[in-house]
Amino acid sequence: AHSGTSVALPCRAQGSPPPSISWLLANGTQPLRSPAGRGRARVEPDGTLVIRAVTVYDRGLYTCLAQSPAGSDTLAVRLQV
Repeated sequence: AHSGTSVALPCRAQGSPPPSISWLLANGTQPLRSPAGRGRARVEPDGTLVIRAVTVYDRGLYTCLAQSPAGSDTLAVRLQV
């Protein structure tokens, strides 16, 4: 990604019941779900992580976690700025 742009990191999961999706940011924190997410990072209803105005400090490994009563799975995404 280029510094100053917005980045969308999709995370899709299917299951019955539908899994809930959460993200762990590169700095070890979790973003808020939209529309309450007033920070630069938020999780859209479809599970996509959106980071506004990325900087080199946002680079790193992001982890998507999908959880349901049937189990859980993770997806790691490396962001380079």
